[in-house]
Amino acid sequence: MSIIDILKLPQVKDGMSIGGWLIIIILSLLQVSKINVNPWSSILKWLGNHLNADLLKRLKDVEDKLDGHIKAESDKELMDMRRDILDFCNACMNHRKHTQEQFKFVIKECDTYEKYIEDNHVKNGEITAAVKEIRRIYEQCIHDNSFLKEDA
Repeated sequence: MSIIDILKLPQVKDGMSIGGWLIIIILSLLQVSKINVNPWSSILKWLGNHLNADLLKRLKDVEDKLDGHIKAESDKELMDMRRDILDFCNACMNHRKHTQEQFKFVIKECDTYEKYIEDNHVKNGEITAAVKEIRRIYEQCIHDNSFLKEDA
């Protein structure tokens, strides 16, 4: 007996056919049984996806735009760190003194930059040399105690 045959069973007094009720009862029993079949969940999910298709598409568009903004902001932050590291290295190489705190801040920024480069497989280029030079000068300043002294 097919589903069509079941649906064609006689109607119950001004309502759905006996076959329709049988299908509802069988689907409900399957839903609550220990068998890993959830017909009502599947039907409701399918219905929800079709009713919300336009909303889901708009949500996907918003997510794509947000991802673009996040990437642009991440790229900007990366370029700012890059600029700060290069500027600091340039100032050091032009014999401008810095406090130990300034060095610690830039070295932390160097660590953050290098971690980002490593995690995202981005080429590093001249920053590698600048970071090495900053670390070398920092070590020299520690050795010579030649940091710019902060006003007390």
